[in-house]
Amino acid sequence: MFNRNLFKAKCMEKGVSMERVASFLGVNLATLYRKMSGQSDFTRNEIQLFKCEMHLSTADVEKIFFA
Repeated sequence: MFNRNLFKAKCMEKGVSMERVASFLGVNLATLYRKMSGQSDFTRNEIQLFKCEMHLSTADVEKIFFA
């Protein structure tokens, strides 16, 4: 299950805005918020992009997206 709080915390920790996240994921901001609220799912590619752009470990990704 997606951990919205940890997702947002990692973004704040790295100083990355939701607008920036949406941009590097290739989605608009409304789509990102739908994904964050659980109305739609993050794709494998989006998860990988988030991991790379945010310089996260596999453990961090598992805690955020697969808790």
